Amino acid sequence: MFDFFAGGTTIFGGNFSEQQGGFVFGFATEQGIHAFAKPNGTDTIHIESEDFGSFDMEIGDTEPRAEEAETFAALVRGIMNCFIESGNVFGGFDAKISSEIPSGSGISVTAAFEILIGKIISGLFFQNSVPALRLAQFGQIAESDFFGRPCGISEQLISTLGGNVLLDFSDPEIPKFEKIDFDFSKSGYTAALVDCKEVFSEDFSEILKDLGFVAWNMGHNSLSEADEAEFIAQFPILRQKCGERAVFRALDFFEESRRAKEEAEALENGDFCEFLRIYEESGKTKLKFIQEEKAAEFAEEMEKQGFGIMFVL
Repeated sequence: MFDFFAGGTTIFGGNFSEQQGGFVFGFATEQGIHAFAKPNGTDTIHIESEDFGSFDMEIGDTEPRAEEAETFAALVRGIMNCFIESGNVFGGFDAKISSEIPSGSGISVTAAFEILIGKIISGLFFQNSVPALRLAQFGQIAESDFFGRPCGISEQLISTLGGNVLLDFSDPEIPKFEKIDFDFSKSGYTAALVDCKEVFSEDFSEILKDLGFVAWNMGHNSLSEADEAEFIAQFPILRQKCGERAVFRALDFFEESRRAKEEAEALENGDFCEFLRIYEESGKTKLKFIQEEKAAEFAEEMEKQGFGIMFVL
């Protein structure tokens, strides 16, 4: 038996920034998904798990199945399909999988599961040679096309790389990444995992549509081509053209992309207090330009959604 692990992820700054060529900063948690796996000499993948269900799957049976939508079997089928479509030949395996990630905690159990399956196949059959970006791309495809939930690639990439990671999506096809060396245990704070009992409710495709619409009205292909000062100057006009929801999401892009870089820089300089200030600001300033009569409603919704990670003295 071989041991495999993929950490959960949380995004400190840059939520939804990647789709517009921005920056994302996050880290892979010590809580994650473990697996013991070994080749079984057959053409069947056998998964045993109390957390994700137990099932058998024939290698080569890679057509998405409607009845598997939003199941972990769909993610296995999707990862398997990506390897095969890339021209890779591998065999069957047995895996026992267990998770330390509670549902609703906001640290992306699906991304961790996708990366775990990719690591198992890479480790058992390809000497762990599959690059991190490739595994992350496989995870994104599996989640979007097989699981049935469109997503970005940030969480998959952070889970694969591990630790604190700053991602730069100025070239979305080949995102750049930088590992930020910082030991949170020496900060005097504990990163507490909070089970929020809530699922993020905003529609991913609608967010992308809103951001793209604002960029188009500014004469750009993506918001990263624009300057934040340019956006602020055009804010009243864009609000009329694009609607309130779209412009506030665009505002969030500029602020979050900037915060991602600032958070990474603060930790790189060993300044945890500055990092914490920026991290807390990420939640608070979403109220900045909301009309007064809508602020209470917006704040209540943010409180319900909560955060997956809380820093406690």
